[in-house]
Amino acid sequence: MKKQIKQAWHTVRVSNETKQLCDRISKKDNQKKIGLKIKSNDVLKLGLNLIAESDIKKLQSASLSNEDRKEKLRKIYVKKVGRITRDQFTGFMMKPDFIDFF
Repeated sequence: MKKQIKQAWHTVRVSNETKQLCDRISKKDNQKKIGLKIKSNDVLKLGLNLIAESDIKKLQSASLSNEDRKEKLRKIYVKKVGRITRDQFTGFMMKPDFIDFF
């Protein structure tokens, strides 16, 4: 006799729009005459496995604030030119020299 593996379940917060989309896909998937019911978990698992590294990079980039982007530029400046404070870098960004650096 096979020993059943107990499935652990967790709650994941999603927007109403995401839930409705998942429900709509599940409902469409289950319009069949035979076979087991396809659950939202199956749809989400399939979709999440399709996410590529480039998609993750896009999500990371989209999550940056303008201050984060400015800090990334400042760190590039520090590597190329040398130390500069955040305030000094903000001033540098307002000069024509910044265009050449950028």
